[in-house]
Amino acid sequence: MIYKLKEQKDKFLEDIYSEAMREFNKFYGIKWTFGRPNVIIARDRKQIDELKDIKTERWVIGWASGQFVYLLDRKTYNKESENTYNEKFYRFSLRHELSHAFYAILSNRRTSPVWLCEGVAIYTSGQNSIKKKPETFKTFLDFYNKGGRGVYQESGFAVEILIKKYGKKKILYLISKIHTVNDSVSFSKLFKSIYGFNPNYKNFNNLLKK
Repeated sequence: MIYKLKEQKDKFLEDIYSEAMREFNKFYGIKWTFGRPNVIIARDRKQIDELKDIKTERWVIGWASGQFVYLLDRKTYNKESENTYNEKFYRFSLRHELSHAFYAILSNRRTSPVWLCEGVAIYTSGQNSIKKKPETFKTFLDFYNKGGRGVYQESGFAVEILIKKYGKKKILYLISKIHTVNDSVSFSKLFKSIYGFNPNYKNFNNLLKK
Protein backbone atom coordinates (compact mmCIF):
# COMPACT_ATOMS: atom_id res chain seq x y z
CA MET A 1 0.00 0.00 0.00
CA ILE A 2 1.05 3.57 -0.62
CA TYR A 3 0.24 6.41 1.80
CA LYS A 4 0.76 10.14 1.89
CA LEU A 5 1.53 11.17 5.46
CA LYS A 6 0.47 14.44 6.99
CA GLU A 7 1.85 15.72 10.28
CA GLN A 8 -0.74 16.23 13.01
CA LYS A 9 -0.57 18.33 16.14
CA ASP A 10 -1.79 16.44 19.19
CA LYS A 11 -0.68 17.81 22.55
CA PHE A 12 -1.92 14.74 24.43
CA LEU A 13 0.30 12.40 22.40
CA GLU A 14 3.16 14.90 22.19
CA ASP A 15 3.29 15.16 25.99
CA ILE A 16 3.34 11.38 26.38
CA TYR A 17 6.05 11.13 23.72
CA SER A 18 8.29 13.77 25.30
CA GLU A 19 7.99 12.30 28.79
CA ALA A 20 8.60 8.75 27.55
CA MET A 21 11.66 9.74 25.51
CA ARG A 22 13.22 11.43 28.55
CA GLU A 23 12.54 8.44 30.79
CA PHE A 24 13.65 5.80 28.31
CA ASN A 25 16.84 7.65 27.39
CA LYS A 26 17.68 7.45 31.08
CA PHE A 27 16.53 3.85 31.60
CA TYR A 28 18.22 2.36 28.53
CA GLY A 29 21.26 4.63 28.73
CA ILE A 30 20.70 5.80 25.16
CA LYS A 31 20.87 9.47 24.25
CA TRP A 32 18.42 9.32 21.37
CA THR A 33 18.22 12.82 19.94
CA PHE A 34 18.53 12.29 16.16
CA GLY A 35 16.26 10.17 13.96
CA ARG A 36 13.87 9.57 16.84
CA PRO A 37 10.84 7.27 16.38
CA ASN A 38 7.90 8.61 14.42
CA VAL A 39 4.38 7.85 15.69
CA ILE A 40 1.87 6.73 13.06
CA ILE A 41 -1.79 6.80 14.11
CA ALA A 42 -3.88 4.15 12.31
CA ARG A 43 -7.44 5.31 11.75
CA ASP A 44 -9.15 1.91 11.96
CA ARG A 45 -8.76 -1.89 11.89
CA LYS A 46 -8.62 -1.96 8.09
CA GLN A 47 -5.64 0.36 8.06
CA ILE A 48 -3.90 -1.62 10.80
CA ASP A 49 -4.28 -4.77 8.69
CA GLU A 50 -2.95 -2.94 5.64
CA LEU A 51 0.05 -1.55 7.50
CA LYS A 52 0.92 -4.92 9.07
CA ASP A 53 -0.03 -6.80 5.86
CA ILE A 54 -1.91 -9.43 7.88
CA LYS A 55 -5.36 -9.86 9.38
CA THR A 56 -5.02 -8.78 13.00
CA GLU A 57 -7.05 -9.67 16.06
CA ARG A 58 -8.99 -6.91 17.73
CA TRP A 59 -6.74 -6.86 20.79
CA VAL A 60 -3.86 -5.61 18.61
CA ILE A 61 -3.84 -1.82 18.94
CA GLY A 62 -0.17 -0.96 18.50
CA TRP A 63 3.27 -2.16 17.44
CA ALA A 64 6.77 -0.91 16.73
CA SER A 65 8.79 -1.47 13.57
CA GLY A 66 12.18 0.12 13.06
CA GLN A 67 11.97 3.87 13.45
CA PHE A 68 8.16 3.83 13.46
CA VAL A 69 5.63 3.29 16.24
CA TYR A 70 2.04 2.56 15.29
CA LEU A 71 -1.06 3.03 17.42
CA LEU A 72 -4.80 2.83 16.79
CA ASP A 73 -6.47 6.25 16.82
CA ARG A 74 -8.06 6.84 20.21
CA LYS A 75 -11.05 8.42 18.41
CA THR A 76 -11.97 5.07 16.86
CA TYR A 77 -10.67 2.91 19.72
CA ASN A 78 -14.02 1.69 21.02
CA LYS A 79 -15.23 0.73 17.56
CA GLU A 80 -12.04 -0.82 16.22
CA SER A 81 -10.74 -2.76 19.24
CA GLU A 82 -12.17 -5.18 21.77
CA ASN A 83 -11.51 -2.83 24.69
CA THR A 84 -13.16 0.33 25.94
CA TYR A 85 -11.02 3.43 25.58
CA ASN A 86 -9.22 4.41 28.77
CA GLU A 87 -6.84 7.36 28.82
CA LYS A 88 -4.37 5.73 31.21
CA PHE A 89 -4.32 2.47 29.23
CA TYR A 90 -3.81 4.40 25.98
CA ARG A 91 -0.95 6.38 27.51
CA PHE A 92 0.72 3.17 28.63
CA SER A 93 0.20 1.66 25.16
CA LEU A 94 2.13 4.45 23.45
CA ARG A 95 4.87 4.24 26.07
CA HIS A 96 5.01 0.46 25.55
CA GLU A 97 5.63 0.79 21.82
CA LEU A 98 8.19 3.57 22.27
CA SER A 99 10.04 1.35 24.74
CA HIS A 100 10.20 -1.34 22.06
CA ALA A 101 12.00 1.14 19.79
CA PHE A 102 14.70 1.63 22.44
CA TYR A 103 14.92 -2.10 23.14
CA ALA A 104 15.49 -2.74 19.42
CA ILE A 105 18.57 -0.53 19.45
CA LEU A 106 20.08 -2.18 22.52
CA SER A 107 19.28 -5.73 21.35
CA ASN A 108 20.44 -5.18 17.78
CA ARG A 109 16.84 -5.73 16.57
CA ARG A 110 16.45 -9.09 18.29
CA THR A 111 13.03 -9.85 19.78
CA SER A 112 13.63 -13.34 21.18
CA PRO A 113 12.97 -14.25 23.87
CA VAL A 114 9.62 -12.60 23.32
CA TRP A 115 8.82 -12.70 27.04
CA LEU A 116 11.85 -10.53 27.79
CA CYS A 117 11.16 -8.09 24.95
CA GLU A 118 7.52 -7.66 25.96
CA GLY A 119 8.26 -7.80 29.66
CA VAL A 120 10.68 -4.89 29.49
CA ALA A 121 8.16 -2.84 27.48
CA ILE A 122 5.42 -3.62 29.99
CA TYR A 123 7.63 -2.77 32.96
CA THR A 124 9.01 0.49 31.55
CA SER A 125 5.62 1.65 30.24
CA GLY A 126 4.05 1.33 33.71
CA GLN A 127 1.54 -1.30 32.63
CA ASN A 128 2.24 -3.50 35.65
CA SER A 129 0.31 -0.95 37.69
CA ILE A 130 -2.93 -1.89 35.93
CA LYS A 131 -2.32 -5.65 35.94
CA LYS A 132 -2.88 -8.25 38.63
CA LYS A 133 0.39 -9.65 39.92
CA PRO A 134 0.47 -13.44 39.50
CA GLU A 135 0.70 -15.62 42.57
CA THR A 136 2.68 -18.16 40.55
CA PHE A 137 4.57 -17.89 37.28
CA LYS A 138 3.44 -20.59 34.87
CA THR A 139 3.16 -19.29 31.29
CA PHE A 140 5.58 -16.48 30.36
CA LEU A 141 8.60 -18.69 29.60
CA ASP A 142 6.56 -20.48 26.93
CA PHE A 143 6.90 -17.36 24.78
CA TYR A 144 10.42 -17.56 23.41
CA ASN A 145 9.99 -17.32 19.64
CA LYS A 146 6.22 -16.91 19.54
CA GLY A 147 4.02 -14.02 20.55
CA GLY A 148 0.36 -13.84 21.53
CA ARG A 149 -1.76 -12.08 24.09
CA GLY A 150 -0.73 -14.58 26.79
CA VAL A 151 2.79 -13.17 26.93
CA TYR A 152 1.47 -9.93 28.44
CA GLN A 153 0.07 -11.56 31.59
CA GLU A 154 3.25 -12.43 33.50
CA SER A 155 6.30 -11.17 31.63
CA GLY A 156 6.19 -7.62 33.01
CA PHE A 157 6.29 -8.92 36.57
CA ALA A 158 9.14 -11.33 35.75
CA VAL A 159 11.18 -8.37 34.50
CA GLU A 160 10.16 -6.28 37.51
CA ILE A 161 11.47 -8.95 39.87
CA LEU A 162 14.80 -9.17 38.03
CA ILE A 163 15.28 -5.41 38.19
CA LYS A 164 14.20 -5.04 41.82
CA LYS A 165 16.37 -7.89 43.07
CA TYR A 166 19.40 -7.61 40.78
CA GLY A 167 19.32 -4.04 39.46
CA LYS A 168 18.91 -2.46 36.06
CA LYS A 169 22.48 -2.93 34.80
CA LYS A 170 22.21 -6.69 34.59
CA ILE A 171 19.06 -6.73 32.51
CA LEU A 172 20.45 -4.07 30.16
CA TYR A 173 23.60 -6.17 29.77
CA LEU A 174 21.46 -9.23 29.05
CA ILE A 175 19.52 -7.34 26.36
CA SER A 176 22.74 -6.06 24.79
CA LYS A 177 24.07 -9.63 24.46
CA ILE A 178 20.92 -11.26 23.07
CA HIS A 179 22.22 -10.94 19.53
CA THR A 180 24.97 -13.45 20.42
CA VAL A 181 22.51 -16.33 21.08
CA ASN A 182 20.50 -18.31 18.56
CA ASP A 183 18.08 -20.40 20.62
CA SER A 184 16.58 -20.91 24.06
CA VAL A 185 19.43 -23.19 25.16
CA SER A 186 22.14 -20.63 24.44
CA PHE A 187 19.96 -17.90 25.95
CA SER A 188 19.65 -19.90 29.18
CA LYS A 189 23.45 -20.15 29.34
CA LEU A 190 23.79 -16.41 28.84
CA PHE A 191 21.11 -15.71 31.43
CA LYS A 192 22.78 -18.00 33.99
CA SER A 193 26.17 -16.40 33.40
CA ILE A 194 24.63 -13.06 34.38
CA TYR A 195 22.16 -14.01 37.12
CA GLY A 196 23.64 -17.22 38.48
CA PHE A 197 20.52 -19.34 37.93
CA ASN A 198 18.65 -20.90 35.04
CA PRO A 199 15.54 -19.11 33.76
CA ASN A 200 12.87 -21.64 34.71
CA TYR A 201 9.56 -21.45 36.57
CA LYS A 202 10.97 -22.95 39.76
CA ASN A 203 13.66 -20.29 40.10
CA PHE A 204 11.41 -17.41 39.13
CA ASN A 205 8.73 -18.56 41.55
CA ASN A 206 11.33 -18.72 44.33
CA LEU A 207 12.09 -15.06 43.61
CA LEU A 208 8.38 -14.29 43.63
CA LYS A 209 8.02 -15.71 47.14
CA LYS A 210 10.95 -13.78 48.64
